Amino acid sequence: MSVSIEPQGKGGKRSLNASLNLVPYIDLLTCMVAFLLITAVWTQLAQLKLSQRVPGADGQENDKPMAKIAVVVGDDSLNVVVNQDREVVPDKNGQPDWSALGALLKKAKNQFPDKDDVQIASVDSVLFGRLTGVMDTTIAAGFPAVALVPGSETGL
Repeated sequence: MSVSIEPQGKGGKRSLNASLNLVPYIDLLTCMVAFLLITAVWTQLAQLKLSQRVPGADGQENDKPMAKIAVVVGDDSLNVVVNQDREVVPDKNGQPDWSALGALLKKAKNQFPDKDDVQIASVDSVLFGRLTGVMDTTIAAGFPAVALVPGSETGL
């Protein structure tokens, strides 16, 4: 950007004609628009859809008892709770057994085909990768409505 103001003419008056180079400004705006468009797509790809359940917030009380399905994530095992029944999925060689978890969740889905939500509870020491693996397995088993709840809320 260049502006040249030199005294010209009689009496030391300055010319008010100035020349602005707008090309760098247009280049900057073009780069910013391209960057914003690219990052807008990334935010949609890296999105986890889940809800945070607050007890009694919806105000709806059902007359018929619904099944309660929960996955309690521990440091060395996973617990699948269906109503009052609990099944433990121990780790294999220090890694979670995702196939056994998926089989238990599919079994619960076959028992309650209308149920589409699962509560996932964990303690603070659980690693994020383990928690997201549980979420992915739960969604793949046919429960798209995943709710994260505090570990004490499940009553276990």
